[in-house]
Amino acid sequence: MQLIDSQFAHYQREGYVVVEDLLDEAVVERTSERLREYVAGERTEQGFSRMLEPDAESLPEGAGSEAEPVRKFEGLDMVREDEVFADLAHHEDIVSVVQDLQGPNLKLLRSAAMLKPPRVGSEKKFHQDAAYYPIHPMDHVTVWVALDEATTENGCMQVVPGAHTDGLLTHEALEYDTDITLTGRDYGPEDTVALPMEPGDVLFQHCLLPHYTAPNTTDDWRRAFILAYMRSRSRFTDEEPPEWVDSHHIAGKEFAGCV
Repeated sequence: MQLIDSQFAHYQREGYVVVEDLLDEAVVERTSERLREYVAGERTEQGFSRMLEPDAESLPEGAGSEAEPVRKFEGLDMVREDEVFADLAHHEDIVSVVQDLQGPNLKLLRSAAMLKPPRVGSEKKFHQDAAYYPIHPMDHVTVWVALDEATTENGCMQVVPGAHTDGLLTHEALEYDTDITLTGRDYGPEDTVALPMEPGDVLFQHCLLPHYTAPNTTDDWRRAFILAYMRSRSRFTDEEPPEWVDSHHIAGKEFAGCV
């Protein structure tokens, strides 16, 4: 899998590109089933974290109430410790597209499962992914894998096209755990393009692109898997970077002194 010229140009101009049907049904089902096992407590997380919806102690009746209202799983150990997630992170077609954008030498910066449970899945406010990571060059690629149908009703991705060229904007911390939101520039839903996606579609997004997702108002889960890839030559910009920032080799060469 390689991007055609128009897809590459769209990513450079708008800050994102959606590749439809990149993953086959078997990959989607295998990844979805493994996430279900973790949500239901049939598997125990090994080295990565589970975060629940802040305002929901349980799922609504009839919405899988035997499971917890999990908002996300987070941590590179998802890839290091679970072969299903490792296979996804090393998926040939995903890695090939990222190499089109970043070159042959890649490391994984982030792995996470973002879940919007039925009727209680909360909004993720406007932010830029780059704001979490003091890393240069500031051009890592966030890969957003749709595992369910993503719609405007259940919280599909909504982006501000072309706004990755505005550079890094000011963010402020929110009450919930590690969440942040933009304060340096006002964007509203009217400024965005919604990106409905089918299972197996994959969004490739520049780390400076402002985006948000709305609450899930439906009776169905909206599950997505996130993988963030950076150039292997990426370096910290802070003398004392956050301890939780880590990397995992994916392809090509590694270089001393890099993240």
